[in-house]
Amino acid sequence: MTRKLKFILAIIIVVLFSSQSYADEVDDLLNFYVRKFKPETATLVISEKPDSTGLFQDVYMDLKGVLIENLRMNSLIVRMKFVQFNAPSEWKKGNVECKNAATVLAVATLLESDINKAIADKTFGHGEDRWHDLSMSINPQGLHGKGYYLAKTALINLDILIEIDSKLKILKGKELWLDKPLVKVNRMDLPDYVTKKALSQIQPLVDLRKFPLPLTLHKVETKKGSAILSTKTLPDALKDGLKYSYKKK
Repeated sequence: MTRKLKFILAIIIVVLFSSQSYADEVDDLLNFYVRKFKPETATLVISEKPDSTGLFQDVYMDLKGVLIENLRMNSLIVRMKFVQFNAPSEWKKGNVECKNAATVLAVATLLESDINKAIADKTFGHGEDRWHDLSMSINPQGLHGKGYYLAKTALINLDILIEIDSKLKILKGKELWLDKPLVKVNRMDLPDYVTKKALSQIQPLVDLRKFPLPLTLHKVETKKGSAILSTKTLPDALKDGLKYSYKKK
């Protein structure tokens, strides 16, 4: 074998092993989010492999059946450009950190059925006062919820049926709140401080402050049976790129 041919083969081997190394590291990145979100399916598309610092030019993630703090999101789609992670050498250890991104576009869908499943048989509140037997429905006007609020006063303990009709809003880019709720209390008059405290016990409805991506939401739209949380601009698919997929068995 000539010296020139050996040199060419050496270059090919280096390129192949280097490419395989980055492919494995991208698999490690996808596996991290699979462990984090426990999706039913996951698709990760990248425009090109990251550099040694963990910088991607363009990343698209499409997750179905995502779990966020035990609440199932029916779908979560994220598109990020010029996104900086920590070094890929750390990903295999399970150490993944998304530090920042020049652009993050996202849309998430919540189903009424999943919300009710998450709150079934649970109590909500701080201290002695608490909610129980909560349920809700979502419609184009917003949310209708009802539940029993146990309020302990100096004279008597009250177990009050409260109904709420409210629009929804995004606060701080990461929290879903009731917006100007109308409260109906059956069969009794309550002081304002009791109803205000009752509402404070269930706010925010969704909290994404610990979400492991630099996500800032701007709006929420409600339809019959679902709520859609999104950035101002919706993400579009990255059609040309390297694709990695996962499907729950």
